[in-house]
Amino acid sequence: MIDAIFLDRDGTLNVERADYVKSIDELVLLPGALAALGSLSALTVPIILITNQSVIGRGIVDQAAVDAIHAHLHTQVRASGGRLDAIYVCPHHPDAHCGCRKPQPGMLLAAAADFQLDLARCVFIGDSLSDYAAARAVGCQPVLVRTGRQMRQLEQLADSDPSVILMDDLRAAAAWLMAHEQHSVGCDTAWRSAR
Repeated sequence: MIDAIFLDRDGTLNVERADYVKSIDELVLLPGALAALGSLSALTVPIILITNQSVIGRGIVDQAAVDAIHAHLHTQVRASGGRLDAIYVCPHHPDAHCGCRKPQPGMLLAAAADFQLDLARCVFIGDSLSDYAAARAVGCQPVLVRTGRQMRQLEQLADSDPSVILMDDLRAAAAWLMAHEQHSVGCDTAWRSAR
């Protein structure tokens, strides 16, 4: 059984923009994302958003703008019967070389401390190689989706690493996870039998 579900934002929950999500209007949720969060909310584990937002560190928008985007996201999720229990944001520019920007695991470690989680019993659903690396760095199981801009790289990764779980989108990842949890399959067995 899992301890928590971590989710990436851009490319996993919403459309990933090359010029960043800078306003509420630019936050366009992917088809089925809200329904997937509604399904996952039936599980009695924290659902935690983990997101790099260098748009702050680059000086494109300020922290207040990102907070407003996330407040709007919370409202949409709640209205659809889902939940997000916490949002962890790395605001730093990539050149800052901080410990929280994915692929570094700082946000996962902070969430684990705050929620008393065993990261080896957690799942991280993301759409990028940095999500994969951050999850692997702390022993968290990555579940990758094809809805981001790194789809081809993830397919190559899945071809080279048979333990990689690659799904079409968040809706498919949620359905897979719910099926495994409802059958009370231990995580280690479930991950190995996924492919």
